[in-house]
Amino acid sequence: MIDQDLKNGMQKIASKPIEWDCVLAPFTSFGIGGAADALVEVTGRDELCQLLSYCNKHVISWRVIGRGTNLLVSDKGFSGVVFVLGKGIAQIEIIEQSTAATVCIRVGAGCSLAKLLHWCIERSYAGLEFTAGIPGSLGGAVVMNAGAWGYEIGECIDSLSVFSEKYGVEDLARENLDFGYRIWNNQKNEEWSRVVLLADITLQCGNKETIQERCRDYSKQRKAKQPKVSRNAGSFFKNPEGDSAGRLIEASGLKEISCGGAMVSPVHANFIVNTGTATSRDVCKLMEIVMTKVKKDSGVQLIPEVHIL
Repeated sequence: MIDQDLKNGMQKIASKPIEWDCVLAPFTSFGIGGAADALVEVTGRDELCQLLSYCNKHVISWRVIGRGTNLLVSDKGFSGVVFVLGKGIAQIEIIEQSTAATVCIRVGAGCSLAKLLHWCIERSYAGLEFTAGIPGSLGGAVVMNAGAWGYEIGECIDSLSVFSEKYGVEDLARENLDFGYRIWNNQKNEEWSRVVLLADITLQCGNKETIQERCRDYSKQRKAKQPKVSRNAGSFFKNPEGDSAGRLIEASGLKEISCGGAMVSPVHANFIVNTGTATSRDVCKLMEIVMTKVKKDSGVQLIPEVHIL
């Protein structure tokens, strides 16, 4: 619990009223989760850095969740502060267009991928079409190196501006960024965690109609393969090298298996969906069942892609 003096100190930094004892379920795509001690909508980068420094100084646990699209929150909630990035950390600007072929843009971590892609399409900038239909914010996409159709966000990043307790604000060039499959490897360790503030991204100048058509094609394929109604957190498990988690789960006969209100989607086996009453406990039990059965049948150890808070 956060005592009143600490609450007062935090509110002095925050520009918006802090929500205390705030249920997190509405802030996640899963629609699952208990309450955090506090939820803060942050309106600017300086404000975010000050609040993170305040929490670190007073040993208050914290988490930045963006749009909560790749997150499962415990039924018990989170003992600490959850930061949601507002519009003040969602800007997009052109910083360099030295040739007719490429352009470099600067994007705030709170910018949604949908907004970013629309902005690019309107200006005929190519390179992010693979993000069509991927929910969430740029910051979250960087942390998990989001990707689809053989492309990854890490491939587009020139540099990042980040904050951590150990180093403060850093500008990390591409050669200092270690991206792996669905992970940014040097984002954190046992002692510190980097929070994305800004990303510089290089794109190609292209043809608007061609870019639009590519986006429509990716979106069509995504909609055909993924659950349309039930709440979920996207692909639940990472794909093993040379195979797909969905294929392995389906091969084990686990489509439509359920625990309480959580169910393996009948549309795509690598989606665990909330049928309406699922708890975090339901999802975790179902996750363990799937992992155990797939390991027994195929020898493959599935690794969750969804972050569990």
